[in-house]
Amino acid sequence: MFVQLLDILTSPKPRHPKNWRPAFLAMQLGFIAGGLGLLGRDLLIFLTVADWAPIIAMELAFGLIIGVGFVLHTFGFASSGVIVACVGGIGSATAFIMLIGWSTAFYLWYVNLAVLLLAVPIINWIKWPIAVSFIALYSSAYLFLSESQPVFEIPALTSDVLAISNIIGALLILGLPMGLYSKFLVEERERSEQLLHNIMPKEIADRLKGERKSIALENPDVSVLMADIVNFTAFSDKVSADEVVALLDGMFSRFDDVVDEFGVEKIKTIGDSYMIVAGVPRHREDHATVLYRLSSELHRIANEFKDDQGHSIKLRIGINSGPAVSGVIGKSKFAFDVWGDTINTAARLESYGEPGRVHMSEKTYLLIKEEFGLNLTQSEVTMKGKGTVKTYLV
Repeated sequence: MFVQLLDILTSPKPRHPKNWRPAFLAMQLGFIAGGLGLLGRDLLIFLTVADWAPIIAMELAFGLIIGVGFVLHTFGFASSGVIVACVGGIGSATAFIMLIGWSTAFYLWYVNLAVLLLAVPIINWIKWPIAVSFIALYSSAYLFLSESQPVFEIPALTSDVLAISNIIGALLILGLPMGLYSKFLVEERERSEQLLHNIMPKEIADRLKGERKSIALENPDVSVLMADIVNFTAFSDKVSADEVVALLDGMFSRFDDVVDEFGVEKIKTIGDSYMIVAGVPRHREDHATVLYRLSSELHRIANEFKDDQGHSIKLRIGINSGPAVSGVIGKSKFAFDVWGDTINTAARLESYGEPGRVHMSEKTYLLIKEEFGLNLTQSEVTMKGKGTVKTYLV
């Protein structure tokens, strides 16, 4: 029973808007802290004030309104619940000032609740007029009630304790929800940034956050690697969907790790194809050599996975070097991508390659042969849309 009640009080409901869910627990804790403060205040008045009955009756009446707000908030009527509770709080503060005096510092709640109302994700045209009216009430209370005689006299010590409790309570009720809400917002922002960095280079992600215009880069010298799983279509026809996804997820996750280690950029996966670019968005002199080194790691990782016959998975890999254009496209589900003949040729090299080998263009070969001591025999491949192209297999 207790566990169920705790779950009801601390878990957002389906009715809660998505942008409210990070604030839900913070607001619930604020409500609970306020309720405990109300009980403590009433106990103090009961023990120290002779005419306690009308004061506590007033407190409980407005406490009931705040309680209605708490129930509304708990069961998904977030905006209505907070507004009702804030109105109840303002009514209670005003009544206390009239009954027992300005010196008890109940006036703090006018500003406190106005700030709280502005901070939570309620529609602007609703919350701003209400918050401004709270500040206007504070001004009116200061002008007409700050010097007036209270209806009931209370001991000086009680007045001082109430003033201190209101100062602490105002800070607690505002600070607790807003502190937790800010923490949630920071965590949400960090998660969003991490997701953004997972789909595009950090430099591009940072520019995208600061610029609303399109992002386009000219990249005069890059290298592109295209990797494809050999006989993947036949394999996927023979096994379950879970096995297909498990293979791709396991292998491509390992690819992601080595891509990060080598400091190059994964651009995308299309089916069983994996595309990597070096030299984007920052130029690097070793763009061809780093991808050639990386290709060995990709072959090694692929060999650790088995097909439905128990045979090691083989890759075809194509690498090409040259100019390319890169940038961010799309408004929703946008992506960082690269375009140009260099990319198209890399895809052709992969498709005309051989299992377990790297098929590279002449330009890529010339960039890496000295460093790796390669002395390969040149081949000529007739590619669709390209004619005869000089290539090298290693």
